[in-house]
Amino acid sequence: MNKFVILLILLFSIISCTAQNDSPATIQHLSLFDTQWNLVEIDQRPIKNTDGTKRPYIHFSKQEMKATGNNGCNSFFADINTVEERLSFGPVGMTRMACQEGIAAEMAFLAMLQTSYQYTIDGYALLLMDKQGQVVGKFIVAQ
Repeated sequence: MNKFVILLILLFSIISCTAQNDSPATIQHLSLFDTQWNLVEIDQRPIKNTDGTKRPYIHFSKQEMKATGNNGCNSFFADINTVEERLSFGPVGMTRMACQEGIAAEMAFLAMLQTSYQYTIDGYALLLMDKQGQVVGKFIVAQ
């Protein structure tokens, strides 16, 4: 009987330690910087990759204080300013590839960057918001 109780306690200890590894505490340490964020929504509309377009993403460099990425067709770069959870983008530079698909999505992506005022990280999602607190872009961590 004693061996059974000890084994039961040991089993519960192992299960509780294992369950803690997947707890929300492990994802609270995600940073805006040095993480690739894949775009999934603009203005609460899902992003669909069409043939011939790349997955839109953004990467923030803390050392350079720059954002780089791809808007579905063209690569882009911009200086960024952050203070606490405020985020603003300087003038955006980008390549000038002629893409058949996705011109409207590209323009929406650039507008999202220009209207971004603040951000928050919620689990595995990065939310960019305007001055009124409305979500203008949603990204998820690249796997």
